[in-house]
Amino acid sequence: MFSKSQLTLLIGAVLAAPVTYAQTTEADEHMVVTGRDYGYKADTNSTAMRMEMTQLETPGQVAVIDEQLIDEQRASTLGEVLKNDSSISEGSKSTNRERFYLRGFELGSSSGFLRDGVQHWSHYRQPVELLERVEVLKGPSGLLYGQSAPGGLINMVSKKPTYETQVNVSQDIGSNNHTRTVADVSGSLNADQTLRARAIIAKENKESWRTRFDGTSVDTDRVVGGLFVDYDINDRVMLSAHVDHTHEEGDLDNGSRVDKNGNVIDPKTVKDQNWAKTDNKVTNYGLNLKADLNDSWALNTGINRQFYERQRTESDVIADGENRYKSSDRHDEWTFDTAFVDFTGDIDALGMNHQLLAGVNGVHNDYKQLSFTDAKSCVGDNCSQGFNKPSGLHYNNDENGLYHTKKKQYGLYLQDLVTINDQWQALAGVRFAYDKDISSKGVEKTYHNILPKFGLTYHPTENSSIYGVYSESFEPISDISDDKDINYGKSQKPKQGKLYELGSKVELFDNNLMLSGALFQIEQSNMQITEDLDNETMTTQVGKQVHKGIELSASGKVTPALSVNASTTILDAKYKNDPSREGKQPVDVPEFTASVWTNYAFDSGTDVNLGIFHVGSRYGDSANTFKKDAYTRVDVGVAHTYKYDANLDIIGRVNVENVFDTDYLAGGSSKGVVVGEGRNFMATVEFKY
Repeated sequence: MFSKSQLTLLIGAVLAAPVTYAQTTEADEHMVVTGRDYGYKADTNSTAMRMEMTQLETPGQVAVIDEQLIDEQRASTLGEVLKNDSSISEGSKSTNRERFYLRGFELGSSSGFLRDGVQHWSHYRQPVELLERVEVLKGPSGLLYGQSAPGGLINMVSKKPTYETQVNVSQDIGSNNHTRTVADVSGSLNADQTLRARAIIAKENKESWRTRFDGTSVDTDRVVGGLFVDYDINDRVMLSAHVDHTHEEGDLDNGSRVDKNGNVIDPKTVKDQNWAKTDNKVTNYGLNLKADLNDSWALNTGINRQFYERQRTESDVIADGENRYKSSDRHDEWTFDTAFVDFTGDIDALGMNHQLLAGVNGVHNDYKQLSFTDAKSCVGDNCSQGFNKPSGLHYNNDENGLYHTKKKQYGLYLQDLVTINDQWQALAGVRFAYDKDISSKGVEKTYHNILPKFGLTYHPTENSSIYGVYSESFEPISDISDDKDINYGKSQKPKQGKLYELGSKVELFDNNLMLSGALFQIEQSNMQITEDLDNETMTTQVGKQVHKGIELSASGKVTPALSVNASTTILDAKYKNDPSREGKQPVDVPEFTASVWTNYAFDSGTDVNLGIFHVGSRYGDSANTFKKDAYTRVDVGVAHTYKYDANLDIIGRVNVENVFDTDYLAGGSSKGVVVGEGRNFMATVEFKY
């Protein structure tokens, strides 16, 4: 990658995949960047941290899953990417979207995900084809992002335009009539390379390995398109624009039910009716401006809008002693607007270097829903077999039936990374947050929060660090809606998360391999607890969740031919101060998880991959009455690159997932657990120019 400006060189160094290695020199006031291939290893995580910070300088754990690994596994969903980090556990996939737990805390659709370092609405399956890497920020991130779960955040980093022309076309063919075609074209649009663009389009069709009870298939069709444009206004200013669209139509599979003994009922059978479907349309677009204001200060600002429209018809059998079924039709619209302004500075004062960040950001989330629900009784097998979609089932267009809520979040944040000397660095920051929720009935609720973060890092050598960090987060809680509750109408405080963490990082083998480890405790307080009294209930906020854990990871090259991405997590997660759940584990949180993915590159152009993924036993409900067994899944892959000429590579690849056909249960509760797929394969041919 080549450029004539300091700014574009900096952006290229941070965002290229595999990650680049940057060295700066004083030469015509421009930055000189040289590239090195590390094999899964990332030196920086600047997108999510909102300022230039290397992994060794970051007081905390940030896992980076890069484009090389995503491509080797032919991942088409975010879950297939995140399986490579052991701190992530899989939740339910009901209504055809993915849910995740990070360090044992569930990630919310509006507050648990980022795209290019800004909040991103994630109520649908993310377009992985548009991403060059995924960053997993572990621990509370309230300082930079306000409302968020204490486990952390997932940051999805988009592919960026390149200076030189590149064309990548691939075709996947796999089990269950799975096909995917991806075309990715990038390059400069003018001779001086100041205008660059990248266009990506993908089309995927897949049948489920499970069959509906009436013998029909469960299908998903998905189309993704994205356009990314960078324009160098001058040597110090770059304007970027992007737009992408995802359209997915799919039959519903809300998982399999589990009986009282923990046995899955008809694991290969989908119980949802053949008219139960979802139709998702998501458009995401925005502008970003980056500028070097002078030799010390830079500006980064942007705006973005997501518009998500969903039409869903749903069927469900209610097993509550009565034979009933419930059908629903609903139309949902989310408008998710974000904006931010960041100033970053690099100055020397009081004999120390200060990397400063001062910024403001905001999120507006506008949600509208029109719905119709019908519940009727049925007899015997008619409940579990087919029943027709009720003729009157359609969403109500009457504005009086509209459900409409709004959420507004604003924050001012200040952060200073102080380099005291060659061995010591300190990080301190604070966020002043203001949030407002407006209910469908027009009731407004506001929150004011001050969220600090402190970190101290010691570098025993130039390629190692030991750190300690404290940070906080918050999440609003719904008001008490039961008018029979003693505390009905009483103001509710947000849930508060606090992290205490001690960790270490070291680079080995000429800085080609990163080893990292951490001990942490996260406490979430102000959780609602409801107790039954004689003729009423009492809800208080004395509940807690306490998660204590150990994490270890390795990423990079062990030898010039062998690359590895591995991680393991031991987690003790418990409820506290809750009479009904005291000492019990949260749903879908295993005590032990481990993952490893390796690549061995032969001189002949052949690469061999081996992946081992272990997930410990987990409970399927918060009462801990249903437990899913531990499992270990093995995946393999082989690829060969044929160099047609100096510019064109032709790559053939075959991947086999779950080689030993292991039976296992993934995320979800007893009302709808995800049954793991057996042995399956994917064959790929890819042309890279």
